Amino acid sequence: MSSRRPSPSPQKKAVALKRVDGEPLNRTDIQYDVLFNIFNDTHDVFTDPYPSHDSPARKITFRDLYLKTIQHSPKATKALKDKMSDSPMFAEDFAMLALLVNVGRVNTTMSFFPEMKTAIRTYHPIPALQRTAGNLQDAPRIKHILKSTILDNDHGNPPSTPADILARVKSGQVPSTTVMNLVFVFANHSTPIGHLHFGDNLDFIDLFLRENISSVSRARAFLWLCYHYLESPLASSDDDYDDDGPSNPFADSRRGNTPTFMYLSDSEIGQENVDPENEKVLGQKLVAQRAEILKTQGAKETVKQGKPLDGIVIGDEEDESPISGAKPKVKRAAPGKAKSTTKEAKEKKAASAALRRSRLKEKAKGQESPPQLISIRNINTSINYNLGLMRKSTIAYQAKHLNMPVSNNITANVTPHTLLALLSLQPLLSITETIVCQPEV
Repeated sequence: MSSRRPSPSPQKKAVALKRVDGEPLNRTDIQYDVLFNIFNDTHDVFTDPYPSHDSPARKITFRDLYLKTIQHSPKATKALKDKMSDSPMFAEDFAMLALLVNVGRVNTTMSFFPEMKTAIRTYHPIPALQRTAGNLQDAPRIKHILKSTILDNDHGNPPSTPADILARVKSGQVPSTTVMNLVFVFANHSTPIGHLHFGDNLDFIDLFLRENISSVSRARAFLWLCYHYLESPLASSDDDYDDDGPSNPFADSRRGNTPTFMYLSDSEIGQENVDPENEKVLGQKLVAQRAEILKTQGAKETVKQGKPLDGIVIGDEEDESPISGAKPKVKRAAPGKAKSTTKEAKEKKAASAALRRSRLKEKAKGQESPPQLISIRNINTSINYNLGLMRKSTIAYQAKHLNMPVSNNITANVTPHTLLALLSLQPLLSITETIVCQPEV
């Protein structure tokens, strides 16, 4: 058996798109023309994996196969299914994005709706795939939908290697697996799949990366692979007249041959994946919309946090409640309910002033202290029950600075309400302090 030449680029390819937060993904980034040719192919050759009970499985296009499998995912929400049914345009856009997630081109750090708040993902408009007002969600949710797809006759784990999938289809199980699982397997075995079917110079993922190969031929090669592993594994045979089994409709003239790749010149590359002017305008609009949302969210967070109490951020005012048995999260007050009174605000201001005076005294002694984060523990149980009865208390506590061995005794007049706010900071430090509360005489 002849040995294969090593790949000219043995390094691992950078598959996932890398963009800064807020940067749009254009047609070149997502190789839109490849996606368009995949989802607009008109060959009705794939077996419907979810036929109606009263009729045998019919043959459908790849587009219908992919969309139908998404809609049968147990993790697809009713809202998503309804939107896909009501808007074929949104359904196709969502399916194209899902395929990019499927092959690993879009990783799970990306989000595609401007209201996204989490800091662990980045927002990216995709004007070519946002032709409607539908919510494209984010990559982790999309991947979860794809991973949960399963065939009705699947029992146990789905096949995880190309050999497992071929064994199924050769045994007569058609389709051999879900189209999503098939693409995940292709992506996980990108180099072996590419070298087996396309030669040493191409990996599977190159079908979604290589700009110097025409989009039409890359799309056709992808569809050839899907048919080969889902419907018929028949490879080229020395007997050109061997008619056992169906031929691959995406093959070239000789049955079983993979499609021929058409290589492009630099000028021809520039004619593919061209962003129309309306998509450029939409991208700028979505970026501006995201910036405005971030500005509004930032203003709301500032209001929530309130003013720092000498290094202690109290946060939103909360309803007073006994400490014992209180849950970590306190339910917010109703919108119309007053959150604080003028008297309480004055008392908080007095407590803040007392802490500032203490720090000024330390500076005068040559002991400049950093901002304090207070952790209060060892509260007497009886205090827990009496807090609700106190109109005002004198709170004396000992706080150790983070980087200084000295301790400071600080006394301030606070209400039980403010004390509860201080107690909410308890997990911030491992230092143990003590607190004593006495009713005001």
